[in-house]
Amino acid sequence: MKTKVLLFILLIVGVAVKAQAQAQVSEKGKYTYLGQIDELMKDVPSYWKTGLDDIEKTVASVKKGRVELLCMSAGNRPVYSIFYGKPNELNRKANLSSAMGAGNMGYYADKSSPDYRPTLFLVGAVHGGELEGTAALVNLVSVLETGRDLKGKEYPVITASAEEMNFIIILCANPDGRARVPLASMVGLDYESFRYLSQGTWKDGTLAEWPGCKSIHPIKDAVEHLGAYFNDDGINMMHDLFFTHPAAETKAILQTAETMASDFTVLFHGGANSKPHLAGVGYLFEQVKEEIREFQKFIADEFIEENFSLGGNGVDESNTKSFNFTSAITHVSGTPALTFESNQGLNYLEEGKPWIVIHTYDEIYKHHMLTIEGLCKFLLK
Repeated sequence: MKTKVLLFILLIVGVAVKAQAQAQVSEKGKYTYLGQIDELMKDVPSYWKTGLDDIEKTVASVKKGRVELLCMSAGNRPVYSIFYGKPNELNRKANLSSAMGAGNMGYYADKSSPDYRPTLFLVGAVHGGELEGTAALVNLVSVLETGRDLKGKEYPVITASAEEMNFIIILCANPDGRARVPLASMVGLDYESFRYLSQGTWKDGTLAEWPGCKSIHPIKDAVEHLGAYFNDDGINMMHDLFFTHPAAETKAILQTAETMASDFTVLFHGGANSKPHLAGVGYLFEQVKEEIREFQKFIADEFIEENFSLGGNGVDESNTKSFNFTSAITHVSGTPALTFESNQGLNYLEEGKPWIVIHTYDEIYKHHMLTIEGLCKFLLK
């Protein structure tokens, strides 16, 4: 009897200790970043604009481009696209699948005209806390509107390219997730707070780490705090139901890629403190694989010229990774799509992992602008 009582007491104590530990993790996740906000925001450069109010101001400033309200998010927030250039006459006679069945993708998108303008499709913040691409794209809009970014720097490659090609820009694909992040960036943030803001916490208060946060989808009913990875319905757009019941945001982006037959699409992501790299995309057409391999070599050389390095492999040769949003875009457009993973400048390193580094605001911004310039050169080469 005494043994049973003792075991019961130990069980109760164990549960209490576990609950206390989980509460401490949860409290740490909730409050650590709050204590850093003033210090972190003090260091944000004036050109780094990523807030939903910044997006509204940028959209309102567009005069040379054309703004379209693509959809309203799950949380009833606007998702905009901005188009620069001249729409191509694609003489569409069939959808992509049917055109491929007929043995000629030109039936889907005839790009043989001498007046054809290559179309570059750039998407920021598919995950609402990965703000680096948004910062770069806000500056790209400034370049296309004024010839200079928000630092006053000219980008003649981009300006000249705009005379010969089209740009489709989505500054923030996931405004719901963005609304949950009270920071302009993750630069300088500790790891635990970063995970709390990005992926959130499970019902027990523990961090929903990557990639475990993908084990339940939609995740909304399984979490205590919904991270910025997800829209307000708990959908991670990178792993949506692309062909059956996609979220409005996912559907709008896929329809844009399909309708415009974009020649290259890039989804800008944040990859914690990994070096900037192209994440491998699986289940691609052979022609698309070749183009991505060619671009990877080209852009890697561009990075080297600026004393940077770009890692990763834009093609998942083994098709062992998931069929994700980037894969789906290639299957509706028939053209290359890439996942660009940026360094996020977090305040941590890991011993024995040389690919974990800390970059500054200026370096992160430069990586994105180098990539955009490289895409322009590549499409017009």
